[in-house]
Amino acid sequence: MVSAESLHAVLLERSNEEITVKFRFSSEKGEVEDESLPFDGSDDLASGVEEESDDVTIQFGDDEGSGGEMFMGSEFDELEEGGGVGEEVEDTWNFQAEFDDVLDKCAEHGYEDPKIAFCSSTSQIDDVELRLPPDETDEEEAEETDHGLPLPASRSTLLEMLEEQYEGEVDDGRVGFVPMHRTGDGYQRVLALIARPGGPVLSTLKSMQDQTLSRSPQTRLLDAEVSLYLGLARSMLQLPPGTPEKTILVRSGTEDTLVLFMEGNTLRQSEHLPELTAEDSAETICSRVLLLQDEYGMGQVQHLMLVAEKDEEVLASAFKSYFSTAELHVLRSHLPGGEDTEAEAYVGAMGVALRLLDDAEFAPYFQPINLLAKEYVASRLRLPVGWPVPALLTLLAVATLGFVWLYFMNASTISERRSELQSLKQKVAQVDQQALQRRIDSLQAATAEYAGANETLDTLLQGSNKWSSGLATVTGQMNDIRGLTIDQWSPQSNAEVRVLGRSTDRSKVVQLAQQLDGSILGLTFTETRDVSLYDFEVTVPLDTTEPGAIEYWREQRGEQLAAGEDAVEVGPQEASASAPDSSTTPTAPSPAARAAPNPKAASASGEVEASGRAQGRTDTVDAASSIWTVVVASVLESAAAEETAQRFRKRLDGDAYPVQVQQSPKNGRYRVGVGRFASVQNALSVLQDMNGILPEGAWLLKMTEADEDAAPAEASASTSAPSDPSESGRSV
Repeated sequence: MVSAESLHAVLLERSNEEITVKFRFSSEKGEVEDESLPFDGSDDLASGVEEESDDVTIQFGDDEGSGGEMFMGSEFDELEEGGGVGEEVEDTWNFQAEFDDVLDKCAEHGYEDPKIAFCSSTSQIDDVELRLPPDETDEEEAEETDHGLPLPASRSTLLEMLEEQYEGEVDDGRVGFVPMHRTGDGYQRVLALIARPGGPVLSTLKSMQDQTLSRSPQTRLLDAEVSLYLGLARSMLQLPPGTPEKTILVRSGTEDTLVLFMEGNTLRQSEHLPELTAEDSAETICSRVLLLQDEYGMGQVQHLMLVAEKDEEVLASAFKSYFSTAELHVLRSHLPGGEDTEAEAYVGAMGVALRLLDDAEFAPYFQPINLLAKEYVASRLRLPVGWPVPALLTLLAVATLGFVWLYFMNASTISERRSELQSLKQKVAQVDQQALQRRIDSLQAATAEYAGANETLDTLLQGSNKWSSGLATVTGQMNDIRGLTIDQWSPQSNAEVRVLGRSTDRSKVVQLAQQLDGSILGLTFTETRDVSLYDFEVTVPLDTTEPGAIEYWREQRGEQLAAGEDAVEVGPQEASASAPDSSTTPTAPSPAARAAPNPKAASASGEVEASGRAQGRTDTVDAASSIWTVVVASVLESAAAEETAQRFRKRLDGDAYPVQVQQSPKNGRYRVGVGRFASVQNALSVLQDMNGILPEGAWLLKMTEADEDAAPAEASASTSAPSDPSESGRSV
């Protein structure tokens, strides 16, 4: 039971068709008192201060001069618009702390989550009497039941009428209707109970719901005093429906007084007296009830019910003397455990708890009124924990389902991959392992061949990349020494480069020059940010040595030519015409032959020789103008060179293609040359036409002026005395 200043709670338990009271709780709204004041009232005035008369008039301004206008009227306009200085602003009481104490006491008695029902005092409820026009179709009034007359119209119709007759704010879910008796002129009446916006109950429940870590209580019901006491009076009297007996119920409290007039089981009139409290005398209360009885024309009353929060016995004795013919009932004695307590303030709390218990002895007599907003009604499905726990459980369930789904997806992917591997395994099992091994061996052999070819190519290219190899050598040495950097690299000549750089130590420059066999041209000391640096200039020689592989190849080819191992194969006709030396061995075609193959060369060697002679006659000139020749052999000894020259003189036409021996002034080797041509194109054309006749290693040579002067003597010697080795061995 919640009023503007107090809270009264009762815990009821129903077991084995018996209702027992577990405990009662009462709390008053705290009041702040200023204890620093020296006196509380007029009797405590300080000595020497005279009490002034209460009859004092204060006037601001001059009535004659100002026309009755208030002084500083603009400062008081807002007070007048707001209803005056004396109007009090209602302060909503939040009793969450007291309510938490009630719930803690319930937990101590073993009820951690009880069902909660509230009853608001009449001061928190507005009541409006709705009058409906008489129903012309119904000649007689509807029959009365245990809880009075039924509503004369639907709830929607009553709400529409309420909006027309009530000026305040109306929440459709927080309105209750109590049927009343007809008026003398036949109008049907309904008492509308309207819960004001906010209020202590809703304010407290809202603050508890805002606390996300705590569960809101199981609030089920919010009733009003008029409907609640009306139902309690019906359950106590249990009058048969349609009885003409009249009843007056008086609830006298410390804040106000409520009077209900009943005829049978139906409400006839409700009167709220805020100016009359339990502090007033019993005679005052009784006389006021008598005046209301006469005002509403109740006539003789058969039953009188009393609920008093203070001096209930004194008030009951006064009512007996004023209403001698009426039967007096104390409502507290009718409730479970009511006789064990003297606090009549628990009547409202016990009444609303009985509504919630839905006991057969009380339930049929209550009006179905619930003024609690829907958002504050606890769900029937209630968890024993706060909302964070279900939220975390839901999140955990979603995460679990996600991981399960991911597990099955991975399992499906693994199954697919296993199926693919099984199919590949079957394919591998069908492959011929020996054939596969042969393929592997072939690939490995090709790899080894390519690797060897790369190594040979590297050795052949040695000397042609002298700049890059020289730079690699210098940078490699500088990396080994450390502390050296290159600023500039420039060639000095074909065999030397100039390196400009910087060093952190002078000894490192000397070490670099020693390892590279270089010369230090300059060394300059500089100091930058307290760091000593040396700018140096060094010349480094490059390696210009001709690759040894080339010299070795040339020597091998010369020895083979000297031994007659490079003689080419000839056709049958040429073999019979001019057979080569028996020591000659057939070799592979020359590179020129591979570049331009002649499939008819073996069968038409005579035609090739004839065409070669004709080309020689047209292209060759005298010895003074010939500068190119075809070298067919290069040997170290003159005897071997002369022998090779004699062999080729026998093969070729000496007039068209003179064969001469020439000693190189560079390395002293003896070269055997065929023909003397004015241009390199003519020499190359003859070399291609005589493919298969000349050896594979034949190459072109440009003769010097000295060679040109000695050429006629050699030519005559070769024609006059071809068999003289000493004569043919002269250097040309």
